[in-house]
Parts: sequence; C-alpha cells; structure tokens
Amino acid sequence: MAQVTDLPLNKAYSQYVSGLKANRKKGISQDLNRFVRWCGSSGPISGLTPQTVASYCEWLGRSGGDVAKKLDPVKKFLTYLKNEELVKVSLATHARVPKNKALARIARSQRAAPDVAELTQEGFKQLTEQLETLKAERTRVVGDIGRAMADKDFRENAPLDAAKERQGLVESRIRELEQTLSSAVITGGDSTRKIQRVAIGKKVILKTTSNGRKFSYLVVHPREANPVDGKISSESPVGKALMNRQAGEEVQVIVPKGSVQYLIEKVTG
Repeated sequence: MAQVTDLPLNKAYSQYVSGLKANRKKGISQDLNRFVRWCGSSGPISGLTPQTVASYCEWLGRSGGDVAKKLDPVKKFLTYLKNEELVKVSLATHARVPKNKALARIARSQRAAPDVAELTQEGFKQLTEQLETLKAERTRVVGDIGRAMADKDFRENAPLDAAKERQGLVESRIRELEQTLSSAVITGGDSTRKIQRVAIGKKVILKTTSNGRKFSYLVVHPREANPVDGKISSESPVGKALMNRQAGEEVQVIVPKGSVQYLIEKVTG
C-alpha cells in the first residue's frame, strides 16, 4: 500500500487512470483533467486540502452546466487517493454541488469590496508561494497557446483548447489569491498575545463535556484549513461556535448526528 508522499498530482492521476478498465476511462478525462489542472498538476498531492476541493466546487458552480455530473469523476479520484493512503483524510466528502445560496453569496462577494482576510504568518507565506507558482504557470501556458496556434487547422485543435482552458483556470486562481493577499491581516503575533478570545491565529484547547476528551486546534482562515494538521476553518461549524469566545466558556456545536458540547479550556497564540 502506498504511503503519504509528495507525489505530484499529475502522477497520481496517471496511476489512477491506468488502473481503470477501458470502458471506465471514457468520459472522465475532460472533467478530471480540469480538476487536476485547476489544483496545479505539478504540485504535490499533499497540497490538496478540503478547502482546495471546496473552492474548486464553487468555481465549477459558477461555470454552469451539470455540476454533479462534472464532479462525479472527481469524487471517484479523491476516493482512490484515500483508499491508497496517498492522503490522510477523505476529500471526496468535500466535493459537493454548491447550493444556490452559496453561489449567490459568491456573486455578491465578487461585486462588493473584498473583506479583510485574517491569516497566520505561515498561511500568508503558503498563499504567497502558491501565487508565485501560478504566475510562473501563466507564462508557460502563454507559450503553450502560442505553439498550439502555430497549427493552422483550428477546427480540431485539442492542444489549443486545453491550453486556453488552463489559462482561464490559472487566471481565476491568480485573481482569487491576489484578492485574498491584498486584504490580508497577519494575526497571532505579539500584538494580540494578551487577547484571550478565540480569533484567527489562536490555538484552542477544547474538552468534550460528555466524556472529557480533549482536542487542540489552531483557528485559521478557510484557505488555510487542514484538519490533518489540527487547523480548523473559522467558517466551519466548530470555528463559528468558538469565535470571540474565551477560556472557561462552553459552546454547543451542531453536527449531523445531533450536537456536541465543548468547554474552552485554554486560548493561546
């Protein structure tokens, strides 16, 4: 069984497709290729996070068409990654069709002034590195388009179509990251150390009141969320319940099976 590695995403994709029967390969290439290119095909598979998948679903929802059908091969691929232990958490559950309300919220946010994005120093660095990688990819894509356009027969120029689609995906991600970074505020430094209320950049120790089980989380911006590393989104059910609370308070979190009561034991950072 394969272990968790920094295997490039495009190689994991190739392994997955090569293991499919011929009749199952048909019809998945375009939709799955789109997802791999959007995430950055040459990037390490360890860079895939629940937020990456959710962001892709939101982008796909804005593009129209049968989103559920387009996501089906993506879900199967993400399930494969978990079964092969190439990722630590199941990402397939995050490949969901955006609800109409979510799409309306996205549209409003695009028209309105960007909100302040509170990021940890580590998160800011990661997003900056992603942006630089995408800008380098932008240059390569322009070259690919130029080479594909040298083919005078535009009627069935698959390389040109693929390069143009990749260009659209790259530009969309660049705009998204630039907007986040331009409005970013670094949190968790010395200036906020004395504030013991839960906020982005704060470490929180929780105890389940029912059984005494303890959890330690770092509350981060949604783009930094990675449950494997103990980083929870400020927009997740737990994150929303914790925001602006302080040590000693109890919070109730609604989960699919009911609700869970937590005691905030400590807030640091």
